[in-house]
Amino acid sequence: MRTGKVLPKIVLVSDDKKLGRQLRGHLSALGLAAGTLVSVRTASECLMAVSQTRPCLLVLDDSMTKHDSPDLLRTVRQHDPEVLVVYLATHHTAELERAVRQLGVLYYTEKPPDPQLFGKILSSALASAVGTLREEGAAGGPASSPWGATIRRPIDT
Repeated sequence: MRTGKVLPKIVLVSDDKKLGRQLRGHLSALGLAAGTLVSVRTASECLMAVSQTRPCLLVLDDSMTKHDSPDLLRTVRQHDPEVLVVYLATHHTAELERAVRQLGVLYYTEKPPDPQLFGKILSSALASAVGTLREEGAAGGPASSPWGATIRRPIDT
């Protein structure tokens, strides 16, 4: 059995400093350590971070990558089908939203995200993740994921 406090990992794929500060502020308000957040800037760094850290949450800013973001999300899903994803679109189109939602995201929105709603989504996702990590630690093995089903719409707030 594992002991000690179990913390979720979040991967932020963005080079937007304001977004990074906003996310760090939300994490700090939730009482989470700075080590909870892994910031990356490229598609290859994203895939490496996902495979190495097994994050509970991926915040994907589509402006940072020259890589086709839905393709990146598809590849992330192959590595970790259970990771929760918040997708931030720089230039919203109905086609992009449809493609991204079909890949199963927790939340899709245009940049910049509404700070209050963004905070609520992070709180909800992290509460689920911390509960699951505690179950895994107590049982000594994997627990069933509370987000195993694909969420194709924003969570109710």
